[in-house]
Amino acid sequence: MSDLRSKVMPGVRAALSAGRRQAARQALAHALRTDPRAAWAHVALANIAWADDRESAILHLRRALELDPQHVDATVALAQGLSHRALLEGPHLQEAVELILGVLPRLPPSARTLAAGILWRGAQYEQAEALGGLSELGRYAAEHDQPANLLLQMAKVQTDEDRLEVLHQHRLWAGSLERRAADRPIVRPRSRAPGSKHRLGFLSPDLRHHVVAFFAQPLFQHLDERFELFCYAPFPRAPDYVQERIASRVTAFRQLPPDDRAAAEVVAADELDILLDLSGPLGSRPGILAYKPAPRQASWLGYPHSLGLAAMDYFVADPYLVPPRKDLLVEEPLLMPESWICMTPAAFHPEPRVEQTTPVERTGHVTFGTANDAYKYNPRLLRTWARVLAAVPGSRFMIVRPEAGAPGFRDSVARHFAAEGVAVDRLDFHAVSGRAKVRELYGQMDIALDTFPLTGGTTTCEALWMGVPTVSLVGEAVFERLSGSILSNAGLPELAAATVEDYVRIAVELAGSPARIAELRNTARERILARPLGQPERFARDFYDLMASAIAARPEKDR
Repeated sequence: MSDLRSKVMPGVRAALSAGRRQAARQALAHALRTDPRAAWAHVALANIAWADDRESAILHLRRALELDPQHVDATVALAQGLSHRALLEGPHLQEAVELILGVLPRLPPSARTLAAGILWRGAQYEQAEALGGLSELGRYAAEHDQPANLLLQMAKVQTDEDRLEVLHQHRLWAGSLERRAADRPIVRPRSRAPGSKHRLGFLSPDLRHHVVAFFAQPLFQHLDERFELFCYAPFPRAPDYVQERIASRVTAFRQLPPDDRAAAEVVAADELDILLDLSGPLGSRPGILAYKPAPRQASWLGYPHSLGLAAMDYFVADPYLVPPRKDLLVEEPLLMPESWICMTPAAFHPEPRVEQTTPVERTGHVTFGTANDAYKYNPRLLRTWARVLAAVPGSRFMIVRPEAGAPGFRDSVARHFAAEGVAVDRLDFHAVSGRAKVRELYGQMDIALDTFPLTGGTTTCEALWMGVPTVSLVGEAVFERLSGSILSNAGLPELAAATVEDYVRIAVELAGSPARIAELRNTARERILARPLGQPERFARDFYDLMASAIAARPEKDR
């Protein structure tokens, strides 16, 4: 470490720990004035900027690599930023993959999990697997506080051993949060008057223009007089119109301080009955939950797996989503009577209307497809999709994803289809992003093929809303059952397969029935709106009843 770096960075780290981001920036800016070629300072500025100014972060990293082309940390960080930007522009993914491939021989162990995730999203599966398997990469992520990378391991699950391994990884990661909380526990106040209203809290950075907020909307739209609602934003961001609307409907909407313990004390001061976490480790702050600021805490909506925290009492699910085996959930299942989610008007608009004629009617061939996120793909899945196409002569497959703009991604996908005898000219890659553009392309898709083992959620809802039936494979763990629950709650349980062979059979049989495809397309929205999946007021009533029952039950440890 250079003398300048050794002098500056301790102060920068201390400022960041205290939440003084501007002071940290000023110290690094001063370092660059002292030494304009300090690549490390640009990397540190990029790390600070990630949360609220990704474009600035990327510029700092590019400058760091101009100054020091061999800077591995800057290379990996830039690749990470570009892989996120690939959600908007696919070519960025290509650059990200090439950056990682260029430093593979020099990758430190600390960067392998992240690098493997970038390669996996780019469909470079062999290179990703060479960096480590599910167990190795997942445990490293758990031990080094990289919980977002645990989600990536779910796409690799094939066996019961794998499922239990992913659960173990979550417990391993949660253990560090629990130890930190145990060192300086908080005390929950008890000053509320008996008989006061129930207090329900929501912790999430996504109670804004985000799909999480849209799925949670029924609870804020159809209030229950038995409850007071409290919302907590774990990161400082200016409110948008969705957050402002939610804030106008609840008792309080609080911005939490940067320190987890201090944030937990803010939550505890509201004396909640139940705190619901809506985002898990995906951009939220589970460290707050480890302090148990509410006597009962539950996971719902935003993360398809147990957090692994002993402080979490419940996992909100439904009879279709809950795992058949108790050893695949840390929390106690808290079951909605029908659906665990609701497709609200805020997210699922009347426009665009469903295209009345099916693609097979217009073209003479069946078009399969997917709009699922590419990190959920895996070699076994691609070969299964190819088997379906091989069994339906003349059929085509469309991939509607920003990653489709990366040549390496397209080439890899095409190779897996070719291995099952499906030529590349039967594949259509649509490098688009944004729900409006994706919805338009559903007009060209007859049947959606879901990802597995990590299935769709919002994507499955979107496809069904646009009249495109989705075939899904249902497994043992929560992340393998999301689409199965949605299909069952949409009145289409026959599209949920129990085995890969069933998955292929259901897809092929449906492709052989154009009349059934047309019927499913033209009745899709009526079917959804006639069921709890499409009835926000009914959903809210069930949800509040469930929370009231959980509060009344009062777990033994809280008495």
